[in-house]
Amino acid sequence: KTKKPTMIFSGSHDLAVEGIAAHLEKHVTLLNMSVGSLDGLVNLRQGLCQVSGSHLLDENGEYNTPFVRHLFPDRDVEIVTLAHRTPGLMLAAGNPKGIQKVTDIARPKVRFVNRNPGSGTRLWMDNQLHQLGIPAHKIIGYDFVVKTHSEAAALIENGKADVSLGLQAAAQQHGLDFIPLFEERYDLVLPRENEQTLSPLLDHIQTATFRSELKSLAGYNSAHSGEQIPV
Repeated sequence: KTKKPTMIFSGSHDLAVEGIAAHLEKHVTLLNMSVGSLDGLVNLRQGLCQVSGSHLLDENGEYNTPFVRHLFPDRDVEIVTLAHRTPGLMLAAGNPKGIQKVTDIARPKVRFVNRNPGSGTRLWMDNQLHQLGIPAHKIIGYDFVVKTHSEAAALIENGKADVSLGLQAAAQQHGLDFIPLFEERYDLVLPRENEQTLSPLLDHIQTATFRSELKSLAGYNSAHSGEQIPV
C-alpha cells in the first residue's frame, strides 16, 4: 500500500484552504499550519513547507508580490490567486454594542480580540489604527491574540469579546453580525520546483467544483481563482 504524500501549507488562515484539504484528503494529506502571512513566507523560504498563503498589502496598495520579491530574490517562485475575500468587523449577533466603524473599537467597554503579529489581518489593522491616530493601549484586548479567523469568531460568539477584524465567512459560520470593510486578494505562493508535488492542489483550484465550493463561503469571490500573478 503506497503511503499518501503529505504537503505542508503554512501561512495565513483561510477557510477555503481548509475546504481544499478536506477535498484532497483521499489522495494527499495537506497539513495546514496557520502562522500568518509573513511567517508563512519565511517558512517557505526556509523550506519548512511546500506552499504558503498570503494577503500582505504593501504601502503602494500591491498584494504579496513586493514581499515575495524581497524574500525570494534568487528563487523562481510562482504566485497563484486562490480567491478574493471580504474582511470586516465581526460582531456579536444583533451588534449589542452598536459598533459601526473601526474607531468604535477604541470605545470604553468594547472588548477587542486581535490577530497574531505578522498576519495580514493584524498588519492591516495596525496600519489602520496608525492612520486614524488611535494608540493601541486605548483598545481593550489589543494584546489578546488568536491565530485564526475562526478562533476570533468563536470568542465573540461565546461572549468573550465584542469585535474583531475577520472574514465574512467566519462571521457567518458563527452566527455573527458583520460590517464589510474591503476586499483583499489571497494568493498561494510556491517555489516552481514544488509544482509537481503540488499539482493535485493546483489542479483542484482550476475546477468548477472548487469555484462552487467557494460560493458557499460568504464574501469569497472566485472570479480570479487560479490566475498566475507575475512576480
